Amino acid sequence: MMMGLLVFKAKCKEIFEKHYKVLRAMMKILVSAGIFSVILYQLPFQEGLNYYAVPVVILLALFCGFIPDIAVMCVAALLVLAETAAVSMVCAFAVFAVLAVYFLLFGRYTRVQSYLVLLIPILWGINISYAVPVIAALFLTPAMIPACGMGIFLRYLLVGVQQYHMISQNAVDTGNTMEGFQYMIDHVLNNREMIVYLCTFSVAYLLVFIIRKGRYNHASQIGIFVGIIACMAGILAGDIFWQVNADVNQLLTGLSLTAVAAYVVQFFRMSLDYTGVRKLQFEDDEYFYYVKAVPKLKVAVVDKTVTKIDDRDEAVIDLKNEIEKVLGEDINPDKK
Repeated sequence: MMMGLLVFKAKCKEIFEKHYKVLRAMMKILVSAGIFSVILYQLPFQEGLNYYAVPVVILLALFCGFIPDIAVMCVAALLVLAETAAVSMVCAFAVFAVLAVYFLLFGRYTRVQSYLVLLIPILWGINISYAVPVIAALFLTPAMIPACGMGIFLRYLLVGVQQYHMISQNAVDTGNTMEGFQYMIDHVLNNREMIVYLCTFSVAYLLVFIIRKGRYNHASQIGIFVGIIACMAGILAGDIFWQVNADVNQLLTGLSLTAVAAYVVQFFRMSLDYTGVRKLQFEDDEYFYYVKAVPKLKVAVVDKTVTKIDDRDEAVIDLKNEIEKVLGEDINPDKK
């Protein structure tokens, strides 16, 4: 079973490297189409966009296949603002101000933050927003936790817009342009459910990050499992103590999909052979070194043989000598 998965991974990697530009453009088109479809489904306020939803999604997705990644997120943000403006221009300006302030303060340091901020409200519609903190913690640092929190905050702002739109359809127009804005603020400030998700996502992110940085075997896999359990425990606790009305079936389905996505990402990111672990100890004049080497599981597509570090000739690769050489170059750079 594992051998077959490794062969499949090697073939996928080979095909992707050979046709990188074409496949990446196709993936961006498909992902963009999914993102725009979710946005138009969740925010069906602009009649023109809603009526021509299919051609709009297709044209925007084709356009996004040939522009930078950050520009795709900008197009998604503009689509959200256009839908929000159909409800209230003040609400749209409030959403824009929140995004602008955050990106001017934090998002300009790394573009990954923009992905996290926009992916959480988008993936919420298909019930897999839990995947954002769990998978992000496998690659990124805790500095991305504010981006996850901002994504949750933006999501509940948009929920406030949705609820205000439903109320305004059956209410008498009072001419108060700030009514929608006030409703959004009240909805966010008095929302216990948002606080539950903010705490849950932050704790899950930290747990996954701390565990996957551990020195024990299968740290990343254990971290994913603990992160899933943390998400479940946090939301169920919020439902018990604060009555956030969590749907258990949707929660279990979303967490199951999140677990599958996280383990698939981890498999393609890095597969380690813990049966071939080597531990070395050596010293120089100033330090004593402990080195733990874990070989990566690799397989050649032709002969389907797993390459392990133990199977290599000791005369070709001597890990201790390589480390001593690198350390010597760092200590005495003038003697190169």
